[in-house]
Amino acid sequence: MVLFSILTAGLREETESLIYDHYGDSVSVLFKKMPIPREIKSMAEKNARLHFMLNQIYLWEIFQKDSLVGLAYLDNVKGKSQPITYAVFYDLNGNVIDSHIIKYREPIGGEVANRHWLKQFLGKSTNSDYQVGKNIDGISGATISVNAVTRGIHRSTFVIDFLLNKHDE
Repeated sequence: MVLFSILTAGLREETESLIYDHYGDSVSVLFKKMPIPREIKSMAEKNARLHFMLNQIYLWEIFQKDSLVGLAYLDNVKGKSQPITYAVFYDLNGNVIDSHIIKYREPIGGEVANRHWLKQFLGKSTNSDYQVGKNIDGISGATISVNAVTRGIHRSTFVIDFLLNKHDE
């Protein structure tokens, strides 16, 4: 686990840089490393057909002045043999507004980091269809990575939806 903590430092900086690139320098961010809420964990795993690799997630609350304007979520999915680290940005309705592959460790399949491919997730939420080959384009030679990233983003929408709805209470 120490190795993962060391790796996380660079991943955190990279994610925060992407947040500022997306929202501009006038926002402030609040980083949270948090356990996956048990109330949503099994439901998110079941609906996305993907188990979490770790017991925690990394979340940024993004503020413009004193108002929450979005959330950023960092997590991992297992590729063929290595983790794929991805970040997804959400609006306050739980819709995907941006996504990034932060660290791709496999020797093949890195095309999932292509901005054009990732644009397919814009506007998606818990209620969207995430079916590869139907609503999500496949990539020849990257089937495992495509399925892993697609399911990971889908799974993250359930966590974000839960956190946003809990936040309103």
